[in-house]
Amino acid sequence: MRLVKGDLLHSERIKRFVPGVVRETLRSHIDSVGYQLEVCRRLAGELGGPDLERDATYPSPYPVTVGIVKDHAYYYVYNVRACRDLAVRYRLLDISRSDWIERLAQCDCDAFLVWPSALISVWKQMYDERLRVLAQVTRKPIVPSLDELWLLDSKRRVREWLVANRIPHPRTEVFYDLDEAMAFLRLASYPVVYKTDNGASASGVFVVRNRRQGERMAKLAFGKGLRLRRGDRRDRQWGYLLVQEFVPHEDEWRVVRIGEQYLCRRKERIGNFASGSGAIGWAMPLPGMLDFVKLVTDRGGFESMAVDLFVVGSRTGSRFLVNELQCVFGAIVHQGELNEATGRWSLDSGGAQWRFEPGFFYQNACANLRVARLLGELGCS
Repeated sequence: MRLVKGDLLHSERIKRFVPGVVRETLRSHIDSVGYQLEVCRRLAGELGGPDLERDATYPSPYPVTVGIVKDHAYYYVYNVRACRDLAVRYRLLDISRSDWIERLAQCDCDAFLVWPSALISVWKQMYDERLRVLAQVTRKPIVPSLDELWLLDSKRRVREWLVANRIPHPRTEVFYDLDEAMAFLRLASYPVVYKTDNGASASGVFVVRNRRQGERMAKLAFGKGLRLRRGDRRDRQWGYLLVQEFVPHEDEWRVVRIGEQYLCRRKERIGNFASGSGAIGWAMPLPGMLDFVKLVTDRGGFESMAVDLFVVGSRTGSRFLVNELQCVFGAIVHQGELNEATGRWSLDSGGAQWRFEPGFFYQNACANLRVARLLGELGCS
């Protein structure tokens, strides 16, 4: 932690002159969670500070109070900023405390905004458990919904949902038995992709080039476990193996649905991955893309979801494969990088034609859109 407190690994000079492999090695010998939380704390400071007032005191035209669930990584700051932008009163709630249920009883909120952090597995488990209890006890709306949150940061759950709902996706197998996994790997066509259950920005994605490498990593997965590239060394994932076919792609598309509004961006591949490359920009959706995303999200009743897509075939005869589903996702840091595709899409009143409205609607990682939609659900629009 001394490296973190001393700002060494946060230094722009270090990022510029120290190779990424060396930085990752340094991180593997420190408290990685502490490092990542420090990064998040700094970002929260830039967005208005992690030390926010517990209860909003400004006047509001709406007769409602929204509970904002805090998280360790300060993502809740986006929800606070959205409530401030729209003049909605809010109250902060920390459900990581042991006495959270007693505090919940005193909360008196009309709905809840949540953004679980999953930097380590135990936090993901905690939010899954306690948000379900929160929903059952309060019977109040939660945004995103429990069904959407259930898939968040879990590639295993997303795989099962895609298979069960017959949604096109890269062929993915999940094994909980080493012998079954080894039998599959002996006959597999390489390269294949190994994925950990959680892990953003391709931190838990590994391209396996041959059978020897695949079997070695499989034994590791069922032994001491696999660690995310930027994950904490104490938080290894073991006892299963998720194997996905390798889909050659130049870029990956992200279509976000919030209510009946859709936003489209394209992530360019750098190295093996488009996810986490940082090369992402606004783009006009390919023919049929919005219809496909609507079908996928309608199937699950999802109204707060980012659908990441691979495009197979030519741009004129495209077929879409769902790579990931995430109900919350990162903000756009450089809002100045706008173009003619910056805007949102929606169906006309007849549901036959897609209409485009130019403008920037991604404020606070789409939290503004979620809060506006929640106001409508609460009868305040």
